[in-house]
Amino acid sequence: MIELLVVIAIVAILAALLLPALAKAKLKARMIEETSAGRQLMLGVQMYSQDWNDAVFPGYFASTTSVDDQGQALFFPENARYPWRIVPYMSGSMQLIYSGENRLLLDNLKSGDRSNYVYSVSLFPSLGINSYFIGGNQTEFPAATANKKFGAGTVIVKMNEARHPSDLMVFTSARSAVNGSNAQGYYQVTPPYLTARQWATDYSDALTPDQWGFVAPRFTLHTVAALLDGHAEEFNQAAIQDMRHWCNQASRADWTLGQ
Repeated sequence: MIELLVVIAIVAILAALLLPALAKAKLKARMIEETSAGRQLMLGVQMYSQDWNDAVFPGYFASTTSVDDQGQALFFPENARYPWRIVPYMSGSMQLIYSGENRLLLDNLKSGDRSNYVYSVSLFPSLGINSYFIGGNQTEFPAATANKKFGAGTVIVKMNEARHPSDLMVFTSARSAVNGSNAQGYYQVTPPYLTARQWATDYSDALTPDQWGFVAPRFTLHTVAALLDGHAEEFNQAAIQDMRHWCNQASRADWTLGQ
């Protein structure tokens, strides 16, 4: 009996040592998968630009030509959010947009009501787009209006307008609220600063998604960021709040519009 208890104790100790390592490895695997999704999204953005004479993929734009995976016309707001507009440049596969744990949500949506799938799949991709400063947000921050008010290039609409493409973030890890709980994804992220600070000072899981711009630092307080030049990398909390990664015109981390 004593020997059996010793064996059980040893197994328990080993399990206690291994479980954190396994959890860390699982988290790393999810981050790698999301990083790959970011690169795939940027390939789609670059293909769009090639098709549209160097135009930047619009962040939020009600496209009259958007269709779903069955060729049916889409209407507002599904046709304004980016997933259905970019998926034709990604082999038509939503699985490239929904990564990691968020893939379960995609599977559940597919198995449910068709109209709910078409609507909901436009809402919760793993990575949200920087719609304010990349291509513009037709409803909240139109490119033409913003560039006239704050200066040309505030919102980039042509790829060649980007000063530092390797620094300018297009997509990042996102989260939203669904029925009071956090969802592993959202179609857009909003910047930490506009004319003033928009986010809470420090990130906490207790914050509502909008209090941190729908950004999700779910990888030990890091996010996946996909940059305009096509690469993807990890951003820590300081990097994700640095406006030089958000806006083409930003000259410092706490830059605000009108400066």
